[in-house]
Amino acid sequence: MNALLLNKSINYQSVLDSIRVEEGFDFASLAFYEHESNISRIKWCYASGNLNNRYQLIVLRKGKGLAGNVMKTGKRMVIENVERTLPTHEKHKYPIVLCELLTAMIAIPLWYENQVCGVLLLGQRNHKPLPKTYKTISLKSKLCVFNEGD
Repeated sequence: MNALLLNKSINYQSVLDSIRVEEGFDFASLAFYEHESNISRIKWCYASGNLNNRYQLIVLRKGKGLAGNVMKTGKRMVIENVERTLPTHEKHKYPIVLCELLTAMIAIPLWYENQVCGVLLLGQRNHKPLPKTYKTISLKSKLCVFNEGD
């Protein structure tokens, strides 16, 4: 299911910018399936606070990379300290971490009609800790048709 088709009235870029600022993160991004199939490639489609546009070149599959793992499990993935959590030889599996120099992050699944359609990634740089409110971030009223699951 291509989440971009679900609600064409959402200005994803504007919503993403607001979430990043309101929640106190350095970086935010949205990843969706490229096509209407949950076996299609996953791409980071929108970013806020990005250092460059390399995120647009990242292509993942379900179960691979940050977005792929969250889409597969349907659960949040929190990495409070990238250097302690991801061994150097594993970081290449998380290209968004490398191209955006993220040092802490949370990836939240975007559910629609009992399936994960996308991922919201919120991250920090320069060893800034995740905001204290990261555990209670709610998608209600922010991304319209999406929620974080049951």
